[in-house]
Amino acid sequence: MSARPFPSAWARLVTAWSAAGESSAEAAALVQHALDVGIDALELPAVGDAGEVAVGQGRRCEVAVVRLAGAVDEAGYLAHNPEVAEEGRDPVDHFCRRGWRRLCNPSRDFDVWWYLAEYLDPTDDSKTATNPLVHFLLDGRHRGLAPLPRGRTRPEHRLPARPRRACLFAAYDADGLVDDTVVDYVAELARHSEVFACFDGNLQSGQADRLAPHASGVWERRHGAHDFGSYSALARDLVGWDALATYDEVVLANDSCWLLRPLDAVFARMDARAADFWGLQITARYFEPEPGQPQAVPLAEVRRSWLPPTAFRPAELIHIGSYFLALRAPVLADPGFRRRLDQVRPQRHRGGIVAKYEIGLTQYLIGQGYGWDTWLPELRPNHPIYGPGAFTLPAEGFPLFKRRFLIDNPYDTPGLPRWRERLLEAVPDAPVDRFEAHLRRVADPDALARSLGVTT
Repeated sequence: MSARPFPSAWARLVTAWSAAGESSAEAAALVQHALDVGIDALELPAVGDAGEVAVGQGRRCEVAVVRLAGAVDEAGYLAHNPEVAEEGRDPVDHFCRRGWRRLCNPSRDFDVWWYLAEYLDPTDDSKTATNPLVHFLLDGRHRGLAPLPRGRTRPEHRLPARPRRACLFAAYDADGLVDDTVVDYVAELARHSEVFACFDGNLQSGQADRLAPHASGVWERRHGAHDFGSYSALARDLVGWDALATYDEVVLANDSCWLLRPLDAVFARMDARAADFWGLQITARYFEPEPGQPQAVPLAEVRRSWLPPTAFRPAELIHIGSYFLALRAPVLADPGFRRRLDQVRPQRHRGGIVAKYEIGLTQYLIGQGYGWDTWLPELRPNHPIYGPGAFTLPAEGFPLFKRRFLIDNPYDTPGLPRWRERLLEAVPDAPVDRFEAHLRRVADPDALARSLGVTT
């Protein structure tokens, strides 16, 4: 049975389960039989459209299925979702009603977003959307569908001596302007690739022309899905997968960064390395070593022991940042990668974009066995471009600086009023006047004052 008829089969099961008396032994036996043989093997009377089953009734049946299957690691779920424990909520009930929609995994044996994106409709956020764990328990496992990415080994991929490179550039400006810092960045990217830019929203008259000397195409499309919305529109519609398939490497980049220095050294280093995709650095948000502990993990060790198939929450997984992500031919040709990028949709919160498309993309590619690398040769604490190490990186040759670090200061880094001087100490010719003009124009004054006011 494919995923398409599952809703009607589910409606028949829910109706029969309810008719048997939801808490009765007969109802439990029906659920157990469905778990044993699969929902498609059940002989149940038709009930018409799946929409006839009440949402609450369906939720109660989901809880019964998941609880009887023992598919939620209840202790682990509560430990990794402390707010659920604090509220005294039942973990099975919480997972079925809210948790899976927030991409909380029921255990380390099932990845909600992987399964949704691979086998179901990841764009369906309706009240009647299929619970992926219930689908797996009643249907997917009986058809051999994988609850986690299947690990595989692939040959190392190397670029030709003179790679043909494209860049999909995502941007947004509330004032409808193309900032000087964006022009500088796109101009530098154009030295190494053919640039195609998409702005989320409308630009003021003549602003797109500022990129005309550097970009092969500039589009304005309101989508509300952050950088991945622009990457998706460019790959799917504006440039097209057929055109992108003619390149050896496609870089995803966005306007969240200021360019500190030319990119020659970055591309020279990474062009010589075998990898299917790469970025500037890798992030594990919960890597927070004490001062006396090692402050970095070599990439070899990350590959060996830091790449579990999944975790209870997406934020616990490592990922390579989408602000600068290079994808080579094997990845560009992968149908699962293309499908995931094609299906990008706006999310209620920015965290949904990160979990589904940034972390989710890294997890998918690693799970498919694609080789990865980063310019920075190690994992560093927290999100290194948003904490105290953000000023260490430029001194080591890091080419970009995140504007949001100064605006939000998520790790309460002190000393930010001297950010200009500290950047110039690392990169003497950094255009800090342009940076400051951009910062003052786009930052919320209160947020910036709080950020710059942190002293300890």
